[in-house]
Amino acid sequence: MKIFFRTVIGLSLLSVLLTAALVGAEKPEELKQGKGQSLNKAAAQTKNNAVLNINNFVTWMRADGQGQNPFDANFNGSQFPRGTSHPIFADNFVWGGKAYLDAARTQPAPIQLIRVGGGTYNVGNQVGWINGTGASATAVSTGDTRARIYRIRRDYTTMAAEELRRDAAENNLVGVSSVSDADVAVVVQQYATDWDEWPTDLGAPYIERNGIPGYQKPNVVGGKAVFDANFTVDSLISGNYDEPGVAGTDPKSPANQVIWTVFNDLNPTNMNNFAGSLPMGLEGQITLWGYKRGDALGNLYFNRIKLINKGGADVGGGAKGALYIDSMFVCQWSDPDLGNAGDDLSGNDSALGVGFVYNGNSVDADYARFNLPPPAIGYDFLAGPTVAGAPTDTAIFDLKKKGGFRNLPMTSFSWFAAGALDQPLFNYEISLRWWKSLRGFLANPSTAPDLFYPGPPGAPPTKFPLGGDPFAGTGSLDGLGTNYSPQPGDRRLVLSTGPFLLAPNDTQEVTMGVVAGLGGDRLSSVAVMKANDAAVQTTYNLVFQVSQAPASPIVTATELDGKVIIEWGSNVGRVKATETTVSQPGNYTFEGYNLYQLPLANSPRSEWRRIATYDVQNTTAVILDTEFDLTSGQFLSKPVQFGSNSGVKRYFELGRDYVRDIDKVYNGQEYYLVVTAYSRAIDAGFAAALESSPIVTTVRPKKPFGFTPNSEFADAVPVTKVGTSD
Repeated sequence: MKIFFRTVIGLSLLSVLLTAALVGAEKPEELKQGKGQSLNKAAAQTKNNAVLNINNFVTWMRADGQGQNPFDANFNGSQFPRGTSHPIFADNFVWGGKAYLDAARTQPAPIQLIRVGGGTYNVGNQVGWINGTGASATAVSTGDTRARIYRIRRDYTTMAAEELRRDAAENNLVGVSSVSDADVAVVVQQYATDWDEWPTDLGAPYIERNGIPGYQKPNVVGGKAVFDANFTVDSLISGNYDEPGVAGTDPKSPANQVIWTVFNDLNPTNMNNFAGSLPMGLEGQITLWGYKRGDALGNLYFNRIKLINKGGADVGGGAKGALYIDSMFVCQWSDPDLGNAGDDLSGNDSALGVGFVYNGNSVDADYARFNLPPPAIGYDFLAGPTVAGAPTDTAIFDLKKKGGFRNLPMTSFSWFAAGALDQPLFNYEISLRWWKSLRGFLANPSTAPDLFYPGPPGAPPTKFPLGGDPFAGTGSLDGLGTNYSPQPGDRRLVLSTGPFLLAPNDTQEVTMGVVAGLGGDRLSSVAVMKANDAAVQTTYNLVFQVSQAPASPIVTATELDGKVIIEWGSNVGRVKATETTVSQPGNYTFEGYNLYQLPLANSPRSEWRRIATYDVQNTTAVILDTEFDLTSGQFLSKPVQFGSNSGVKRYFELGRDYVRDIDKVYNGQEYYLVVTAYSRAIDAGFAAALESSPIVTTVRPKKPFGFTPNSEFADAVPVTKVGTSD
């Protein structure tokens, strides 16, 4: 959780410029904590908040567009790695432009030419869509039952029991041991409800497969879209059914989990409370999605905002209508709290289009509780708004290629310290300062001239301050204790794109990739984050054609005196899905199983002990791939899977402690095991191997009171085959 009392960064020029305006302003942390939620826990999860938790980066989204905000404001809304500390306290989109009444942009809108919307801690949006356009545009009632956030996960009916319990725990912000069967049932039911009620008519994305225009619900039984014994998640692709969710140019590679919400800016009170601006008449739609992967794609998620100029804004004299928003900019704002918020640093890489946060000290107090070095978190500006380009240009809009257009890149990077723009002033001055920041200038008073951020002596002015390389120690870096590079502290990031025109009925979108990296120390974490960002960019360049890792094995355990037997072969359906599915692109085929022992249930991957690999007997053994090497700072060929053509087994007897290197296991002591499946790419140009998401199985040897087995482990049972069965 955020620390409320902070050290003032006296050397921050931006803080100095804003001090006078902020005297007496409420702390953003207190503001957020004080907002609360009007709904009870169950209703808040269903109506107002949803968690994306498909991989190693957990993040919450609120229905009005504020990111990292769970239903209980006493908890942080992000985790990386999953089950450890929080890297981000809050994030959101902010946008602004010049409002005109006419297409020629000669008649400024009344009262306020420059208008700013979106949100930080205070949010200018309200949940729900806009009905109608222009003068007839009105916001739907926030009490409408469909004005809520939606979350789907395509494998929810086949999730292992451990997966479901962890999902329920994260949904309820409690430990797994506190989860009841009823809690699990609520999560499953909500997945089923959101799958059936997925609001494509309101703009929620769907995957077109059947060739019939529009969305047709898959497998409607009793008026609802359902999975059943005869219709599984595999049926969606094999049967060419439309499907709720996200996919790019390949409808056979959908995202594994998707969150969607819609909101609008037609509530004048909300807009005033954020930045003192009048409504602009915009509807916003957020789509958040992630992939169930254990490689780089398992350390990131994607976030797209779609802005539609529908109208209903004040155009003077009490009349309503649509405005022409000229010279418009959109930014990704973030308040990253990398564990302990008081020692963060910021930076950017304009070539990659990434703004990032990393730690200023070698040890972060909060991450140290998990025996982890501090990670680094980056926001990758994958695609800005679509504008006219050369005939040879290609933009990506609505996850499709669009010839003759181009996507605007990140056009500026801004940063500021705690107690600056994120403080709502409830007057128009904050909008005018945001207007400066959106264009890459210092957010100084509106009466002052536009100023570039200060930089190293002799360096030319730039809209990308602090653009050096922390890992290499080169260029302009944060944390030096100067006027342009303050000592470590609480930071805010602003990544902007623009300008563009948003005319009435126009739609524009911005797509971000939020990516994490965990290295051996604070600086190598930046290098790993940038290496993982290559997966973000590759996925975007392929227009979200994403190969799927094998299905996670379902493990059962038998706890005996001084040993534990685990097996993952009795669930025939899961074995078939794991071992026979070929994933595209890349032509990934099943190769083997890995068995790991963990020191603790939430131990980082670096502490896992691989104790067995059972792989297919073929010409492939050890699998090599190109990975980032922390020591050299280079991409090198390294082993990523360690097969030996031993043959596939689906059981194991645990009789020794591999973590502590002891030739026995003790009755009553907990041991933590993970079984994964991995596949290899047949085609070149893809990640060499994919490994299933880990599911931790906790076992405890014990004496089997009142029971004496009549057979020993690995005894054969004679079978006489009758008939023609397999």
